[in-house]
Amino acid sequence: MRVGFIGLGRMGFPMARNLIKAGHSVVAHNRSRGPVDRLVALGAVAATTPAEVTRSVEILVSCVLTPEQVEEIYLGPEGAIKGASQDQVFIDTSTIYPAMSRKIGEALRAKGVAFIDAPISGGPQGAEKGTLSVMAGADAAALEKARPVLEVFGRNIFHMGPTGAGCSTKICNQILTGTVHVLVAEAMVLGTKLGLDPQKLFDVLHVSSGQCRALDRAVPEAILPRNFDAVYTVEGMIKDLECAIRTTRESGVRLLLPTVAQQVYQEARGLGHGNRHLAAVIMPMEKIAGVEVGKREPGT
Repeated sequence: MRVGFIGLGRMGFPMARNLIKAGHSVVAHNRSRGPVDRLVALGAVAATTPAEVTRSVEILVSCVLTPEQVEEIYLGPEGAIKGASQDQVFIDTSTIYPAMSRKIGEALRAKGVAFIDAPISGGPQGAEKGTLSVMAGADAAALEKARPVLEVFGRNIFHMGPTGAGCSTKICNQILTGTVHVLVAEAMVLGTKLGLDPQKLFDVLHVSSGQCRALDRAVPEAILPRNFDAVYTVEGMIKDLECAIRTTRESGVRLLLPTVAQQVYQEARGLGHGNRHLAAVIMPMEKIAGVEVGKREPGT
C-alpha cells in the first residue's frame, strides 16, 4: 500500500521503517529534515507538508506529541485535509483529547475521508519490534482497510468504538501509568530514607502485593542504575495527564490522584528533568528527603 507517515520521533521513525520493511511504499514528513533523510535512505519518499504527503497515499499515519501538533497536521493551512480525497483513511497514533479526535474526524468525514484515532502503547522498544498495543476508535470498515498497516505496528489491535474511543482508552491507561510511577518513586524514597537497601527493597516489592509493571521496569532499568535517558519523558506524561484532566472536567468525572501526580511531574520539570525518563519524577522527592535511591556498593 501507499502509506504516508508524519512524525518521525522516538516512536514514529521505527514504525515508518517497519512499514518499509513490510513492503509498503512510504511518503514521509517531519518538522526537522534529518529523520526524513534517514528514512529516504531506506527507500521512502520525502514530502515538505502534510498536504503533499496526503496527495499521493491511500493511508496516512501520524505520530506526534501534542494535541496542537495533531490539529496542525490535519486541519492547519498546509494540513492533510488540504490534499485529502475520498476513500482515504487517516490514522493518528498520538495521545490527545478525545474531543480533538472527534473534531478532526468530523472535518475529514465531510471530505469522504475516514479518521481513526489509534494511540499506541509499548514504548520505543515495542515500536522497533512491531509489538505495540493499538487502541482504535473508528468505524469497522475503516479499521479493516487500515488493518494491514496497523498490524505492522502491533500484535494487539483493539477496536474500542467510534472515533474518540481510542484516545479515551489511552488516557485511562495513562492515568494508571503516570500515577503509579509516582507511587513507586515515593515507596523507594521512603524505604531508602528508613535505611533499607534499595535493591533488597525492590526484590521484596517485586514478589509482594505492591508488584506492578511500573515498579518492575522503572526501578531496575532507571532508578537503581541512575539511567534517566528518555524512553518516555516527564514532559510527555504531563501532557497525557493534562489530556485526562481536561477530559474529565468536560465529562463531570472527579480525578484526584492523577491531578496530584501531574503536580509532582511538573515539579520534576521545574528542576530541569522535563526531557528525562518518566522515572525521573523520583528526583524532587530524593532532594526533599536528602537521599538518593541507587545501587549500593557491597558493605555499605
